Parts: sequence; C-alpha cells; structure tokens
Amino acid sequence: MNFKKIIIPIVLLTTLGGGCSKVGDKFDGLLDNPNNPTPDAANVDLFLNRVELGVQSVFNTAATVGGKLTRHEIFYGPIYQNGYSPEDFNGIWSTAYTSVLQNVNNMIPLAESQNRFVHVGIGKILKAYTIATLVDVFGDIPYSEANLGIDNTNPSIDGGASVYAAALVLLDEAIADLTQRAVTATPNPTNDLFYGGNRARWVTAAKTIKLRLLLTSRLVNATEAKSGIEALITEGNLIDMPAEDFSFKYGTKQDAPNSRHPKYNTYYTATGAGDYIGTYFMWAMTQEKGLGTFSDPRTRYYFYRQKVNLGGINEDNLPCAGINPPAHYVSTDQPYCWLSAGFWGRDHGDNSGIPPDGTFRTAWGIYPAGGQFDASQNSRVTINMGAQGAGIAPMWMSSFTDFVLAESALTLGTTGDPRVLLESGIRKSIATVIAYPATVGYSVPADFVPTAAAINNYVNKVLELYDAAGTTKDKLEVVLKEYYLAAWGNGLEVYNTYRRTGMPSNIQPTLQATPGKFMSSFWYPADFVNLNQNADQKPGLDSKVFWDTYAGELK
Repeated sequence: MNFKKIIIPIVLLTTLGGGCSKVGDKFDGLLDNPNNPTPDAANVDLFLNRVELGVQSVFNTAATVGGKLTRHEIFYGPIYQNGYSPEDFNGIWSTAYTSVLQNVNNMIPLAESQNRFVHVGIGKILKAYTIATLVDVFGDIPYSEANLGIDNTNPSIDGGASVYAAALVLLDEAIADLTQRAVTATPNPTNDLFYGGNRARWVTAAKTIKLRLLLTSRLVNATEAKSGIEALITEGNLIDMPAEDFSFKYGTKQDAPNSRHPKYNTYYTATGAGDYIGTYFMWAMTQEKGLGTFSDPRTRYYFYRQKVNLGGINEDNLPCAGINPPAHYVSTDQPYCWLSAGFWGRDHGDNSGIPPDGTFRTAWGIYPAGGQFDASQNSRVTINMGAQGAGIAPMWMSSFTDFVLAESALTLGTTGDPRVLLESGIRKSIATVIAYPATVGYSVPADFVPTAAAINNYVNKVLELYDAAGTTKDKLEVVLKEYYLAAWGNGLEVYNTYRRTGMPSNIQPTLQATPGKFMSSFWYPADFVNLNQNADQKPGLDSKVFWDTYAGELK
C-alpha cells in the first residue's frame, strides 16, 4: 500500500502554507501559526516584516547547501547520494511557502486597499526571488496551484521554466508598482529591513534580479537572455555600487530572539568553531596565485584563525596528517589536508570522525558573518567577540553584477568589455569588504588595512592571468574564479554558476574516487512528498533544473 496517498489532506498545508478543511471549531485556534500574521488581525508592515525575515532564512539555507557543494564549506558526504536527506529540506520549504509566499499573497490585497504600493512592489520582488531560488534548489515546484487553501490541498508541480517566467512577470509588475502606482502619496514601510523603504533602491534590485534570472537561464534561452540583458544594460539601473547592495543586515542580540548572523552562531561558541570552512576555498584565497598567504586583500576579513602557530599537530587532532593524497587528486592544483599559517579546514567529502579540533578550526571572519578580524591574535573564538554577529546576508552585491555582465559579454556577446568588468568586480568586492567593519562600529588595526599597492598587486595578477588566457573559455575561467572568491557568504550563486559552467574547473574532488553523480538539485522535502498525493520523490540527485544543460562532468 502506498501510505502517503491516504494521508488526510489537511496535514499538507502546514508545509505549503495554505488554508485547511474545517474539522471542528475546537481545532481552529491550533491551526494558526503564532509567528505569522493573519489577514483579519494584521497590518501591512507586520506582513512585510515576516516576509523579509522569511526570505533571509530561505536564502541562508540555499546559500549554505550550495556553498557546501562548491567547497566554500565542508560537505561531509562522503558520496553525493547520501550527503543530505529529504528531511533536511522541510524547513526551507515551509518557510518559503508559509512565511514568504502565503504572507505576500495576504499582504498584497490589503496593501492595495490602502494604496500602499511600495509594500506591493517589495512583496512581488521578494516573492519572485523566493520562487526562483526554490527552482534553483529543487527544480520543478508547486506554484500555480500552491497556497490555494481548501481549493487545492494537493498542488501539482510546475515546470521550472514556467516558474522563472512567472518571476520575471512579478518583477516587471513590481517595477510598475514602485515607479507608477507609488508616485502619488503612499505610506512607506516603517520596517523595511533591506532598503528602509527606498523605492529607487528596490527598483534597482528588481532589475538586477531580472539580470540574475536571465543570465542563469542563458543556456536554454540565449536569444531572450541576450536581448533582455542588453535592455537592462541600456537602462543602466543595476546594482553597481555598495549603497545599492541587496543584503540583509543582522544584529548583535544573542537571544530572545537571536539576531546574529547564522555563521557567527555556528563558529563562535563556547567550545570553539562548530564547523569547517572548505580547504579548497581557503587555499584558493591564499595560495593558488602564488603571491603569498595574505596577498588577497580580503583574507583577514574573510577568515579568523584561532591558531597562528600550528605546533602540536598530530593524527589525534588532524587524522589526515602524514597520509598521502588519494590517487585521483592532482597534487599540483588540488590541495589535500592542507594547512598553512593556521588556516584549518576540511577536505571535500571527508566524513571521518570529528577530532577534538574545535579550537583549531578557522572561523568565519568579520565579513560577512560579523565575526573577528584576523590580526594574528592567536586566540580562540568566544561567543562575544569581533562584531558580535552583526553581519550581512550578501544576496546580491555590486561586484556580482560586474562578474555576471563579464560572463554575459563573453558567452552571449552583450555590451561590455569583459576585462574592464572583471577589474571593476574585483575592486568593488575588495572595497566592500574593507569598508564593512566600520559600518558596524568595528575598528581594524591600521597596520592590517590593505594598502593601495597591495590591492593593485592582486588586481594586476588577475589581469595578467586574464590576458594570458588563450581562449574565451579560459578567460571565463579567470572571471568566474574571481566571482567564486567574491561570493563568500553566497553559496547559492556559486552553486548556480558551477552547474552552469563547471567552473572553477580545478575544484577539489571528493575524497572518494567514485562519489556518484554530482548533486544537480536537492531532494524534495519529506513533508512535501509524504503529505501530497500528487508528489513523488525524484529518482536521483542528478535531476537537473531546467536551465542546467551543461554537458561537462561535475565533481
């Protein structure tokens, strides 16, 4: 018997966020989520607040799992098939459909009735971003039949391409809401956590998210992507300076509720760092270009080393010490069990036992997690140090725009000089990172602030690599490696780029020589599959999202 097909439909809606069948008045009070506003007892600002908190939560999960697969952080594995379970994705699914989509759908008519068209526009932008992110993570998802309450308690899935198309429509509607319907007197949000109710900034964000969707789907719709991107370039209203960055800002409150950056909560604990940064990512930042450990001006901002002097290292706290790399590693450009100057991470797919190394592991630094700046303190993390968690979720930074426009110019032939865009992206990323501590009241010791000469030295090295690249593909490799490094904290965009291009191509392999096919999308959540009569689990994790037609082998 297929048990899931006889589940009472009411249960599904706790996951998909719609209404439910009336089963008795005495249960009515139990069906309301106290953390979500209801249409008859809410105002639009309350709705917007809940939506924005939900969006950052969806982003954080997507960025984390994407970053783990692309070596920003550790993916334990050891094989892709069992790296995650369907239960791992119940949270992001519930948050997306309930905290974001249901609340947006409830907010919009209420806001329209009050002529609060700024709220309407913001809601549509965040809805578009969320449904596109769900497609990027899962592939085909319920959309047209979702959140309908008792009218449809078992929504079927829509193709990812149609959901992307719906997101683009929402973004165009939002731009109209913000530039036309909101030009007359309309109350601004009192609690906009992204742009403080600034309509112009939200229009810029909407157009940049359109750029993101068009570029991401360029392999399956090159003509539309090129024309759409050209139109956006001509309009010239994209996120291209730090003041326009699409980022969620965290606080320093430790509890009731905890408002700190999620990575700060993980890496700054009473027992040391609670997880591992990927060996490959730290190696790529500090060693790959051969310029010296701290040649990348962002290094001390990205990472905080608990140990500068690694004396006393042995097989008890570093099990891979003294062991030769696996035979399938290319030792010249794929680090194994790499330690240098205290950068302590973990290799991709290493699911061996966890040693007592919590006070050795490198932690996230002040950017973007609001942690400690690395001034070679040689001291362990605590629960209150550095910027105390006042970090950001870098959902789209001005440097990202330059990197994707460079990719577009190289692959689609859109307007723009890829080399100029590459340099601009690097410099914007470095400037944003260096400026960040001051924005949260943290003072970096003057001796450790990168000089203009150090910045130019790094940029010139990258430009030399670009100039030496003999083919368009090789030039794209240089561009996307810098995007990979600049996107610290946004594993979602890195994951999308890797699936679209296979770059960085020298990415560290798993420890096992045969890890199975790369995780091209994630399992559908257990709640969705078990409680929806029209839902079936994917046959495997190699099921690609609609825009992923990359023919190369991902590792």
